[in-house]
Amino acid sequence: MIQSVYVVNEGGETLASIPIGDFQIDEVLFGGFLSAIQMYSQRVSGKDLKELSLENYRIILSKADRVFLVTIHDQDDKNASQMNTKLSELIEGTLGDVITDETVELIREAATEASNAFERATDWASKML
Repeated sequence: MIQSVYVVNEGGETLASIPIGDFQIDEVLFGGFLSAIQMYSQRVSGKDLKELSLENYRIILSKADRVFLVTIHDQDDKNASQMNTKLSELIEGTLGDVITDETVELIREAATEASNAFERATDWASKML
């Protein structure tokens, strides 16, 4: 299940923080952390970091315009990469230096709808077994 969505610029400033589930973090520190680790990844490999794995969460990163779209998922979320890609495609071309309330709401609705669909499918599958 998707837990949160963040939009972070290349300088590490969190432009939008969209909670969906229980995951919570200081968005200022998180943005700075992502910026630092992206710079390190660029320096070491010449490429952007795409995913981080924590004990309970997966952090998926994608580039959309001049910002990073970051989605936080439960570790066992098999659709994490696809969800991040879909949200990134959804907002491609709509982002500038300021994230509008309409864009935040669009991201929230899409992420929540996908999360709810996953929960319904899981419930259905458990009833079928």
